[in-house]
Amino acid sequence: MLKIPDHQVAGHRAGKGKLGPLIDDSRHFYKPLQSDERGSNEVSFYASFSSNTRIPDHIRRFFPNFYGTQLVEASDGSGLQPHLVLQDLTSGKVNPSIMDIKIGSRTWAPQDTEDYIRKCSKKDTETSSLPLGFRLSGLQIYESRESGFWKPEKRSIRCLSADEVKLILRKFVSSHTSSELDSKPDCAFASVVYGGSTGILAQLLELKAWFEDQTVYHFYSCSVLMMYEKELVSNGKSPLAEIKLVDFAHVVGGNGVIDHNFLGGLCSLIKLISEILTTPDECTTEASSEDIQKNRISENGDVDNLQDICPTNTKEQKIFINGFLCKNPANITASDFKSSLLNQGGDTDNFYRSSMNIITAAEFPGLNTLGLSASRTDLEDDGLVTPHAHPRASEMMFVSTGVVVAGFVDSNNQVFQKFLNEGDVFVFPRGLLHYCFNAGFEHATVFSVLNSQNPGLVSISGAMFAPNDSKAMKMLMKKLISLSTLDLGQSDMNLFWN
Repeated sequence: MLKIPDHQVAGHRAGKGKLGPLIDDSRHFYKPLQSDERGSNEVSFYASFSSNTRIPDHIRRFFPNFYGTQLVEASDGSGLQPHLVLQDLTSGKVNPSIMDIKIGSRTWAPQDTEDYIRKCSKKDTETSSLPLGFRLSGLQIYESRESGFWKPEKRSIRCLSADEVKLILRKFVSSHTSSELDSKPDCAFASVVYGGSTGILAQLLELKAWFEDQTVYHFYSCSVLMMYEKELVSNGKSPLAEIKLVDFAHVVGGNGVIDHNFLGGLCSLIKLISEILTTPDECTTEASSEDIQKNRISENGDVDNLQDICPTNTKEQKIFINGFLCKNPANITASDFKSSLLNQGGDTDNFYRSSMNIITAAEFPGLNTLGLSASRTDLEDDGLVTPHAHPRASEMMFVSTGVVVAGFVDSNNQVFQKFLNEGDVFVFPRGLLHYCFNAGFEHATVFSVLNSQNPGLVSISGAMFAPNDSKAMKMLMKKLISLSTLDLGQSDMNLFWN
């Protein structure tokens, strides 16, 4: 017998003549198939994913089991309608605390329609998607048998600020839950729900390792579900903490390119959960939102080192120190402090004719807690890196080969830019928009050091313009150049732009 799910926290809910998902007693979840290309796209993804032999089993467990499609009686009374038949992820759970987190600073694919891109961009801008790389789509937190669940209205949590989202992540693992955002949670269950070898952080790190390599899919507007049973952990038992990925109507082919949009949001979520585990002093019983702003770790720099070295631990889950989880000191080797990830140039066969590869403590273990990351940028003879900013880092760039123009824009909208030859160094202040382009006739290579192990990247041009809008991009770069005086002759400028 089909019925409405008890623990749905996001999406369209069935009931009162509305179309929504249903479940049965056989642990099946019936999701209405959308009538447009989104429905067929989701079916195609599940079919492709299910038959793809390159997907390792330890990654498949993060995705719902797929049982095909079926005509069932729709919840809105419209008769038989096609539904995806999936695994009921909450089957067997009694009072699960659940959080639906939409991953990615951009929730639209480049090939989407202009209207859809405009709609999604508005949401991304108005929510935490841009500053954090993810946003909350829905949640329920179990309080007690008497109080039941705290389940805030979905629309309200989508508009939370970045700081409020961090607070919700702490409430999720607290022994008591308050609907007021000015009370500070105790994070009493963080170590067993987020931490440990089978906790949510360990699972997210496992998923992240796969996303660092997989280039088959790009997961736009996809969510991570985090779930656990508070009653179990309150009684000293395993919380059954787990994550699942859901909603694949907007998945597109990766075409051999890493899904940096999803990976970036995933890394941001991992960072915040790691901070909850490694900064327990921020979880107290009583504090105002003003106190939180005064006492939280400054966003103007990384946390100070608490020991000499702390390479990132991606396998063991015992926590030793701040930043990412650290290796057991007995297992540290010299290899942790060497990386060859910047030896080779990136793929410049794209619209911008450039590539930028940043390595952080997530990829280079020895950087963990040192407040450093590094990057390599390759530019073809007409290549450019469009305006972007690193919200948590200043950057020093060194021109290894070629000739480039580099510049940044300050808070007074003044442009500072210079013509750089091999061996020249240029500095971009923290958080300011900056850019560079190849001003010569040969391939150019630039190396950079950034003073944060997680500098972040916000691309204004990438959010505003479609990647194939060459006219808009050239107009943007011309405007930047016209705002300052270059040590380039006009003939050189004509050669570059014509």
